[in-house]
Amino acid sequence: MTYHSQSIELIFLGTGTSASLPHIECLTALPEDETPPCKTCLSTRTPEGKKNIRRNTSATIRMADKNGLPVTIVIDAGKNFQAAALEWFPKYQLRRIDALLITHAHADAMNGLDDLRAWTLRSAIQDHIDVYVSQDTFTEVRRSFPYLVAKEFASGGGDVPEFKWHIVNDGVSFEIENTGIRVTPFAVHHGRVFSVAPPPSYIVTPTATLPSTPVKSAISLPGKQAFESETKEEGKEMIYPYLSFGFKIQNHIVYISDVSHIPDNVWPMIEPTDGPIPVAVLDCLRLQPHPSHVGLAGSIALARRIKATKTYLTGFGHEVSHEEYVMIGEVIGGRAVDNEELTDSERKGIELVGEGRGLWVRPAHDGLRVFVEENGQVTDESYSRLHNP
Repeated sequence: MTYHSQSIELIFLGTGTSASLPHIECLTALPEDETPPCKTCLSTRTPEGKKNIRRNTSATIRMADKNGLPVTIVIDAGKNFQAAALEWFPKYQLRRIDALLITHAHADAMNGLDDLRAWTLRSAIQDHIDVYVSQDTFTEVRRSFPYLVAKEFASGGGDVPEFKWHIVNDGVSFEIENTGIRVTPFAVHHGRVFSVAPPPSYIVTPTATLPSTPVKSAISLPGKQAFESETKEEGKEMIYPYLSFGFKIQNHIVYISDVSHIPDNVWPMIEPTDGPIPVAVLDCLRLQPHPSHVGLAGSIALARRIKATKTYLTGFGHEVSHEEYVMIGEVIGGRAVDNEELTDSERKGIELVGEGRGLWVRPAHDGLRVFVEENGQVTDESYSRLHNP
């Protein structure tokens, strides 16, 4: 596989939810079980079902820096990052990691950090990895894995990865170390904080009656007292969200892997201004919404507002197969189909999305490689081929 330096190259290292696919309960199901194993997980035992094998959501972006040299940016290193790297790094001639962006402090986004010792131990590939995180995520890393922050907490042989930590802030663009490549992090809601006394600085979100009901715009409040008065004034129950970063890479890629709601203050950063963003990557756990993730209809609504040239969905559970998501995407794009030819999941998905057509959206899969050309043209190696291996 050859890297084309004139392109921005996006490679999906993982496209599954935290549990990954397939699920162990499906592969070990017994004949007497009341719930049969799902066809998505069972398909992974066949060559035709390979695209239903999904590791924790992660991606890498390879592009040229201001001097024309290749830079590799990785987004998230979750529980099975090492397995993903072993499969995709050799295939796509990836090696050095110039920057690691962490979206949030859940296990499927950061529990693979320790595996990065393979890159830095005795400078096997590089002497350190630059890691970009929010202050909240850094605090959680320090609490969960103190030896990753301060080596005096290491034990055993003391073999730990070497990181240079960078704290980045919501809405504040930063440069990947002296490359000219700029990234804008923005905080979106990824479920809620289950705490009696949530941090007073968090943005609050009005809860909806049902998970499928769109929430109101977020309200930025300076402290707990204002939170209490706002709740009383509106007569609404309020929750404090768990925050996760999305990232805008230059003006070419918007990546939002874990989201249940996008606050109003974020939209000016990701809505089109000088023409469409070439690529959007959006969370889509399943057909129905989840407390921590948008469902299919929510994801498509976000895609319509972002208006990227091409939108790739990621973060899937096992409820719907890759092939079914492809069909749903084709129908959203305008393909006419006979309703009788559709599966139940395909019919339900199309019904949830509604009548709007003309949007290009497809499910990503592990190992999918996407190219963004200098002129903004987008191609990939599953749905449209321009580059050859």
